[in-house]
Amino acid sequence: MFEEQPEVKEVTENDRFEIVLKNVRIDSVTEAAILSQKRVFERTPQLNLLSITGCNLQNLSSSIKLCSRLISLVLPQNELKQIPDVLDCFPRLRFIDLSHNSLDALPSTLQSCEHIESLILNNNSLTETSFPNLSNLLNLHVFDAANNNLSKLPESLMSPKLSKLHTVIVSHNVIEEVPNSLSNLKQLRDFKIDDNKLKNVPTVIDLLPKLKLLDISKNSFSDSRFQKLANDKRAKLNAIVSLAKKVGKSVENETENEGSIENTVEDVSKKNSSLVVRTGIENLTVRRHISVSEIRPYLVCCVFNNIDLNGDSFKKFIALQTKLHASPLCENRTLSAIGTHRLESFHLPLCYMALPKEDIHIRALNKKSSVSASDLLDSLLRDAELARKRSKRSTIDPLHKYLHLVKDESALACLVDSQQIVISLPPITNSDSTKLTVETKSVWVEVSSKQSLEACKKTMDELVVSSCSIFPSLSIDQVRVVDNDALVSVYPDKNDLPGISLNRVPQ
Repeated sequence: MFEEQPEVKEVTENDRFEIVLKNVRIDSVTEAAILSQKRVFERTPQLNLLSITGCNLQNLSSSIKLCSRLISLVLPQNELKQIPDVLDCFPRLRFIDLSHNSLDALPSTLQSCEHIESLILNNNSLTETSFPNLSNLLNLHVFDAANNNLSKLPESLMSPKLSKLHTVIVSHNVIEEVPNSLSNLKQLRDFKIDDNKLKNVPTVIDLLPKLKLLDISKNSFSDSRFQKLANDKRAKLNAIVSLAKKVGKSVENETENEGSIENTVEDVSKKNSSLVVRTGIENLTVRRHISVSEIRPYLVCCVFNNIDLNGDSFKKFIALQTKLHASPLCENRTLSAIGTHRLESFHLPLCYMALPKEDIHIRALNKKSSVSASDLLDSLLRDAELARKRSKRSTIDPLHKYLHLVKDESALACLVDSQQIVISLPPITNSDSTKLTVETKSVWVEVSSKQSLEACKKTMDELVVSSCSIFPSLSIDQVRVVDNDALVSVYPDKNDLPGISLNRVPQ
């Protein structure tokens, strides 16, 4: 068992920060083995290094998420087929080594690891579709995906936002072309793409000003002179670049701003002549009560229609919300917070109000029973305090990150349906009864803020635009928020979603 290893016992009994195991066979398949891992991770939230090498590891418990101080995750030479989708629980994560396993996909939460510096993935079974969006890995220095099944480089790897990326190793794959967007990587120094299926001469290498090491040998270039030079170990880089310019097709320096809202808007505009927005639908109105005006007054809502959460779409949509919450748009929910609900799971119209904590009852997300907001916060605060005493930090559960925003408030903002059921308690949690499922086709989306209406609208704009790439048939129903007879907000209105053509369809 994992917890019985001497190295592991040393860590759990003496509050050490590193678990290092090598060439020790570990049972990770049985239920008892998974529980053993869970017990270890529960007792070691202070862990900053987990290194398990050559131990026949087949499963990693999702309880690893409790080790939120993790800096290095090193799991090479094992038998892993998947990694728990909890990487967003490690805000300090810098180094990942998953080489020499059996991975054919990567967790979507990898895209939230903006502090990752090295991503080592060689000798797996990854394809270009195995990767989530990598454009937010702003501190990435080294990317190694050699010996996989890539037929092309992941598009998001060529984002100009990856301004620190200096090493790309994709040797021994089946890549057919070096994309011109590689020129976005202005700091690229080492590029190894040997033993692939390249045919066209990669003229783009002339647009890499920092390039020092290039290996493009063992390919099948159409130009025989270039083929010979590429395979000559004595050939100098400047000679290869010079010949590439001479015999290859000329390219212009591409500077695609992947991942930015401006670029996404352009993509949406190309794919869709217009985004359908239905207006004037009866009951799509939220009444804002005066009680919330001093608590959390700003609210913007709309309805997403024609969505399909099958396949990877569900994870992508959740990951998008996680990404936005961590971005400057939301500032970890201190500026704005997003909530999503199955439209058919509650009764319209809604009321946005503030109530004393003792008077609010909600079955929080992933909880089995309904409790008062006061009891919910007390329970979460007790858990946080126990965690702090054990690990010298304040939070473990993702909810704990936001407790400080409301713990001293006597009343809390909430969204209540016509049957007086609380469906949302921003910025803490949504109701479990309204959570999304793979069958969901229409989603009620809310963005609330204590700071400004503009913060709500900017976040909603980004959510809509980014969701268009996940749901190609997306359409929107407009929602109005009113205070008595006064209009507080309407979304989307004529000034929202700049750059996108809206086809407004009155109902």
